[in-house]
Amino acid sequence: MKLQDNRGQFKITIPRDLAKIKGWKQGTELVIVMNSEGDLVIKEIKKKR
Repeated sequence: MKLQDNRGQFKITIPRDLAKIKGWKQGTELVIVMNSEGDLVIKEIKKKR
């Protein structure tokens, strides 16, 4: 993965294989959080029904 600059905002592309393993599709809402060790973690935002 590479960090890309898109007019002042950064973006990453999640590899298709990883998204497929997680069951993520286009439109899946994700959030990036920092854990206590300073690592970035990508989590799916679960919709309440």
